[in-house]
Amino acid sequence: MTKPGYSLRLDPWSAEYGGSLQADDEPPPPEVDTRVEAAAWEAIRPAAAPRPRRIAFVDGVRRIEHRLLVSQDERTIFGLLGSFGVGAVVVVAESARVAYEAIGRVAITGGGLKIDRFVAPVGCSGARVVFEPSSEAENTFVAPLDGLQKAMRQHEAGLAERLSAEADVVFQDGPLGFLTAAAPGSVVGFVKTLQRQYLDAAAHGLLPRLGVGARTPLFLIPGRESRYSWYLRIAFGRAIESPLTGIVRLEVPASRGLDEARTLADLSAREIPRFASDATRDPRAPQNLHPIGGLEARLKHLLGDPLVVRRAVEAQIHREVSA
Repeated sequence: MTKPGYSLRLDPWSAEYGGSLQADDEPPPPEVDTRVEAAAWEAIRPAAAPRPRRIAFVDGVRRIEHRLLVSQDERTIFGLLGSFGVGAVVVVAESARVAYEAIGRVAITGGGLKIDRFVAPVGCSGARVVFEPSSEAENTFVAPLDGLQKAMRQHEAGLAERLSAEADVVFQDGPLGFLTAAAPGSVVGFVKTLQRQYLDAAAHGLLPRLGVGARTPLFLIPGRESRYSWYLRIAFGRAIESPLTGIVRLEVPASRGLDEARTLADLSAREIPRFASDATRDPRAPQNLHPIGGLEARLKHLLGDPLVVRRAVEAQIHREVSA
């Protein structure tokens, strides 16, 4: 596929290769302050309290449809065609429903190059898949994946902000790097994979000893957008699993204040364990909460059959190359 200024071709390898590369949502962990809530670093189990009237869970999924290699002048630029889905589950009393769902498709290239919108017909029904152009400054193999992750996270944050006006609390999957100060209500980041160790060895030693529904004291993560964070045990794993199985990290913007952060930390300790999944239903149990697991399945369905999308992309590029 040749356009003025660049030539677009598919990377012949399957999109799944390199899939173990993970887009990085956070910078390296800074030194944290563990004394913001309590002088003693010990488990906190909040007192009973009325349940929130309405809880929302926001999550997203993403998929690489095809990797691209773009030639411009004497350089080769990495890119990809990717899809993402973002949605929310709202829980009222014991009833949960999908309250929002949407998909997006993006054509992301590195090196600051933005290609044209990519449109591929699907079958003979008149349907088509449309990938909107986007670019990343760096030209590396992982830069387009970072861009896909960013697009998904931005949509998640926007949805969480809107829902915070009508829910008592919104739990957004992942860290809150894209949340703005405009959120009218309470949004809590729910980080289910512990990829970073924020605590020193002595403080970290509390985590395996936490009981279900118990949390650590708050600690402050400094930075351009400082956050109050805490660890919480939502369930125990099997004896053969890591003692950190069932431990999650949560965070709120420090701009919300220490009192609100403490209130939300206690609320999370009372409420989140009842949503913990089990291994018979979810291979990422117990951290992948039941509402999130169901939402992810729905969003993956909305993305469409990956083989059908891939074939549509290949057919469109073949038509343009052969023209």
